[in-house]
Amino acid sequence: MKTFEEGYFVPERFLEDCQEYDFRQPGDARPVRHVAYNINDAYFRIMGASLVSVLENNRDMSPVFHIFTDGYSAENSRKVQTLAEQYHCCCRLYRLRMEPFQDFHVKVERFSRITYGRTVMPLLLAKETDRFLYLDADTMVIRSLAPLWEMDLTGYAMGAVSERMPDAKRRGDYLKLQNGRYFNDGIMIVDIPEWQKQRITEKAFSLQKEPKSRFLGQSQDVLNIVFDGSNLFLPPVYNEFGGGEDDAGDGAIIHWTGRRKPWQMVLSDFDAQWRTYNRISPWETITNIEPVARPENYHDFKQWAKYRKKDSAADYLKGMALYAWLKMQYKLFR
Repeated sequence: MKTFEEGYFVPERFLEDCQEYDFRQPGDARPVRHVAYNINDAYFRIMGASLVSVLENNRDMSPVFHIFTDGYSAENSRKVQTLAEQYHCCCRLYRLRMEPFQDFHVKVERFSRITYGRTVMPLLLAKETDRFLYLDADTMVIRSLAPLWEMDLTGYAMGAVSERMPDAKRRGDYLKLQNGRYFNDGIMIVDIPEWQKQRITEKAFSLQKEPKSRFLGQSQDVLNIVFDGSNLFLPPVYNEFGGGEDDAGDGAIIHWTGRRKPWQMVLSDFDAQWRTYNRISPWETITNIEPVARPENYHDFKQWAKYRKKDSAADYLKGMALYAWLKMQYKLFR
């Protein structure tokens, strides 16, 4: 367990700089709500659709978006400014100092340590608000979030949705959690005073330098070890997994947790809705509707074929043919 000297956890240690674009109109009486993301530069385009979805479906609030990054381009900064101007909202770009995160493990090489940015957000936002909503970039808000802001979090540092069974049990057993509960950290409603009282950031950082073999994932496993079921478990409507595949019609936040992403292909009405928010965002519009034809994506074509079957027999046959061909290539040359 890694230890830290007294006074280590101060905002100046983690924050490189902050760029603010505040275009809120004078006299705006709507309640201010804080929403946070952590991304690298490549994911601004993806996050853009999520930002628009929040704005389009929560016009009764004055949002302040806190975007934590490990660096960003001038172009992405300009597009964030354009969004803030267009919607008369406030967006802040935070560049984190990544050195304090270097001893966190990276389980999957394609992932970035910026995922651990969510562990210090309460520290950096404490002077401004007592509560914020954290969202992964691959989320889409489709209803009012007012119930989340009004939810009673007394005694809880954070609320999140449980992973689905049997995955929750498998991950919980692997981490040797005592409570038998395992949450998804891609959407969290955070109570900052309680987070600080329970020293969640400090406890998360104490798990630095632990061997990769202790974990199946990254920040999500670290936070589950720290909380071990002591967080509030939210209704599934606030984190509809798999791009809303289990949604019963009352979901509030759609989350593309699996391999399939809406910017790669369109398989459902939620995928198409995500494309709508992408199209009206300042970022470039994604137009492809079929999976990328790579051998490792053969399973995507099977899903796409099934989705298209009701509207196009030709697409169904095309999809199944590509599924069979790419699967054979994958098996032969893996």
